[in-house]
Amino acid sequence: MQEKLILIVEDSTQIRMIITKALQAEGYATRQGRNGLDGLEQLKQAQPDLILSDINMPQMDGLEFFKAVRKNPRWVAIPFVFLTSHGTSEDIQRGRELGVEDYLTKPIEPEDLVNIINARLYRSTAVEVAQVGQAYLDTVKVLANAIEGRDKYTRGHVDRVTTYSLWMAKALKWSSQHIRMLEFGARLHDVGKIVIPGSVLNKPEPLTDQEWELMKKHTLAGAKMLQEIPHLRGTLPYVLYHHEKWDGTGYPKGLKGKDIPIQGRILALADVYDALTTARPYHEAKSHQEVIEIIAQDTGKHFDPQLVPVFVKIMNAMRAQAKK
Repeated sequence: MQEKLILIVEDSTQIRMIITKALQAEGYATRQGRNGLDGLEQLKQAQPDLILSDINMPQMDGLEFFKAVRKNPRWVAIPFVFLTSHGTSEDIQRGRELGVEDYLTKPIEPEDLVNIINARLYRSTAVEVAQVGQAYLDTVKVLANAIEGRDKYTRGHVDRVTTYSLWMAKALKWSSQHIRMLEFGARLHDVGKIVIPGSVLNKPEPLTDQEWELMKKHTLAGAKMLQEIPHLRGTLPYVLYHHEKWDGTGYPKGLKGKDIPIQGRILALADVYDALTTARPYHEAKSHQEVIEIIAQDTGKHFDPQLVPVFVKIMNAMRAQAKK
């Protein structure tokens, strides 16, 4: 929590000094205001990470100050902690009606002060991280859907491949962080198709050798796009390696066995399963059981022999559950 800025709004100079000393000892930066009006002026000069305000102050009390802060869109998300004296339950109730959650009671113990400030900032940071993560995912979904929309034969492919891959990752007990990146990677695995001409993507007949070589470039093109985006670099193994094969006959690098990152090995199973169970110009949709048999036959050739049993078990279970 170092380098976080706390705005202290309190009419008592002595209390302001006690709070400032305690927070600065923990590595926080501080600014001070003597009442609500002074606090608003301080906000114009520097936006704090948290506001600590007394309730009872002259000129503009804490409740009016809180309402003024929340009216400004720039300040609406700043965490707010009230200071209150004993016997001010009415003020606390009024504050709760306005949406204030945290209170400190005077006299203030420095340890209690630091603990509640830390907790409130950690809570605020966790919410912010979750919101940023959701914004990233929403952006990825829009991008993936826009690219998939260029290929009329693969509508829904991204969503299904993502779902199958997530089932696998959960069965393998991946961490939530890795599962999150898998969702990004699965949704973006074909992002490189943006460089493939529509005439090739939507060709109803089998591709020529030249067209096929062009199509295979989508893995490298996608990786090149994403490697410049720091928070999406973790998707590169999905984008680059989902067309590699266990026996080394895949592309783009011809990796073999466990030299293929596990992200690519998982996505290969989900990608092929969906491709074979949905109709394409060059083949009719095969049944679940037919595809499971094909995957079993290609174990050790196309697919990781240790991952295939896990994938088959999951897909059989989900298929059975869907029929209920």
